[in-house]
Amino acid sequence: MLPPRHHPLLSPVAIAATVVLLVMLGVAVYLTGGRAFSPGALSAVSQSGLESGGFANHAAFADDCNACHMAFELISAEKCIDCHTNIADQRTQQTGLHGRLTDLACTACHLEHQGTANDLFSVALDQFTPDHHAVLFELIGAHSEIECESCHANERFVGTPGDCVGCHDEPELHAGLFGVDCAACHTESDWRPARLLAHVFPLDHGEEGDIPCLTCHTDTMATFTCAECHASAEMVAEHDDLTLTAAELNACTTCHVTGTEAETERLEQELLRSD
Repeated sequence: MLPPRHHPLLSPVAIAATVVLLVMLGVAVYLTGGRAFSPGALSAVSQSGLESGGFANHAAFADDCNACHMAFELISAEKCIDCHTNIADQRTQQTGLHGRLTDLACTACHLEHQGTANDLFSVALDQFTPDHHAVLFELIGAHSEIECESCHANERFVGTPGDCVGCHDEPELHAGLFGVDCAACHTESDWRPARLLAHVFPLDHGEEGDIPCLTCHTDTMATFTCAECHASAEMVAEHDDLTLTAAELNACTTCHVTGTEAETERLEQELLRSD
């Protein structure tokens, strides 16, 4: 009687071959740190933040897959910021682009295993669709038509100024006259023509009608005084029923926002009612 036949996969030879293969795979993993299973070489381009961990780039720990990957799992953002401490700081302080992203999915922008010459920063720029509202600077009007390099020279993105004077020098036409609150006169639709957007005080203020600018703006157009027409002694007498400090008495527009007679009458009525 013939002995029972075993399935080929369960034969002693197959089992022995499987054991040998597993041992060889184990040795390969041990000797290469998992590089044998890597889908491609890691970037050897220096990356910011890694210095704190003693590394210059990802290729420096190419043999240690566990530095980024848990067993049989994809990379997680938590693993990334363990080394990239500058990004961890942004997340904690909620500053910069990474600090304002709702979900931090590093591999969505920073693609790895693309070769040693792969620059993860440049790759991220190609993957990133600019949403400047997310970084607290919405590109509207003329700003929506400019190239990224106009504001981000030399690929500088962190710390790029968000105020007007960060990019626009004060024109010689009004240098030292109007201050640097550009948005008071200029819009994002077009730099010219300018209009006095923040102006609420009537230009026909007073009995004289349309008074010259230099009557109030004796030094610069960014500063003004009421004392040229309203003498201090006169104003003290006018407000003798109020307990005002000298600073409060000179801050006329705090109460007289528009400077109209109707506004003054309204203030007087409110004071009478409060008494």
